[in-house]
Amino acid sequence: MSTSIIIIGAGASGLMAARSLSAVGWSVTVLEAADRPGGRILTLEPAGFSAYVEGGAEFIHGDLPVSLQLAKEAGIVLHPIHSQMASPPIEGEGGTGLEKEDWDDYMTSDWDELMQKLQQLEQDQTLGEFLATYFPGERYAALRDRARRYAEGYDLADLHSASCRGLYKEWSNELEEEEYRPEGGYRRLVDYLAGECRRYNCTLHFSSPVAEVHWQRGRVEVKTASGQPFTADRLLVTVSLGVLRAGILRFFPAIPDYLQAARDIGYGTIVKILLEFKTAFWRGKEAQDQTLFILSDQPVPTWWTQTASTDTLLTGWLPVSGIPAFVQLDRQGRIDRCLDSLANIFAVDRAFLSSQLVASLVLDWSDAPYILGGYSYPTVGGQEARTLLSTPVEGTLWFGGEGLYEGDTPGTVEAAFSSGLETAKKIIAQS
Repeated sequence: MSTSIIIIGAGASGLMAARSLSAVGWSVTVLEAADRPGGRILTLEPAGFSAYVEGGAEFIHGDLPVSLQLAKEAGIVLHPIHSQMASPPIEGEGGTGLEKEDWDDYMTSDWDELMQKLQQLEQDQTLGEFLATYFPGERYAALRDRARRYAEGYDLADLHSASCRGLYKEWSNELEEEEYRPEGGYRRLVDYLAGECRRYNCTLHFSSPVAEVHWQRGRVEVKTASGQPFTADRLLVTVSLGVLRAGILRFFPAIPDYLQAARDIGYGTIVKILLEFKTAFWRGKEAQDQTLFILSDQPVPTWWTQTASTDTLLTGWLPVSGIPAFVQLDRQGRIDRCLDSLANIFAVDRAFLSSQLVASLVLDWSDAPYILGGYSYPTVGGQEARTLLSTPVEGTLWFGGEGLYEGDTPGTVEAAFSSGLETAKKIIAQS
């Protein structure tokens, strides 16, 4: 008789684990709360836009082995992203409009000093403590501002809890890596994995949020919100850290140490904004066939373009510090805030931007009911929490997901794929 397992969550981690386990003969049931697979991968074709857009994950951040192998298996073409950094002058620095920079110019020699200090750090501390200790005063004001923007904008990190060691490990790798966009959108990777699961007779249930987990060694019973029961020998939980932290899943007997560990891992949230215009008014600010990444001090600080010269889509990225004020605005107020930011960044007329806007979409991931946030970041003490969550409860309850990943690219789809793959290997080895 084959061993059975229930996997909660059909995101990148859950689907990868489901394929791996079902491929070796396990009886696998996947319960997904949403009406689709993918989790934080969300390729959309919204009304008013000329093409699909990415509401969630968008890039493959480097030559990442699991993601690239999966794309190869699925026959998905990956388009390289040639990044060009740009930044408006920080308030008080002078200058007008957007200024071209490459990564080296953006980071400056002070950034090299910061990275060297991070490398030499003997005891871990938060990024906020580190900057105040080693880079105080007016001399390093611009560096502190850029480090904050970078940590908040790309890592979704809170400076008062983010781990210097964790950020150094990530930052020292990512700036030198090529990035890619999957042709046709990230959903093609998800659709391929879901198809592979079905090929191996894995059962996928959508619109099936799990409310309760009743367990004992070697046996679990899972009940959905509608009361439908499912039973198996093992359980793998791959829901987001946001869901675990919120206590939406109830365990009987309770596992308070594990749920507390989920709260001890950094987890940021994000608002992603998609604006399509009649014309690409930013042309001339970017080199041909390059993606322009903008970090500013505007209310909506981070923006990027598409690579194709004919594309008129701008993507905005609002990290956690700016979200509370933004989400209090109504729909038009949010769009106005975005256009005001862009007018200042590009030094263009605000009325002109309004006349150019064709379509808009704002996605608040903190409000996504089965996600409740964006992705994880390293915290001081977070290693112990990840170690506990990666340890099965009496060989029966397992946890996986991007927040438990230990490699060099945390907070990514690669992290989720890798966690699902590695967790499946451990489950098979201990069966």
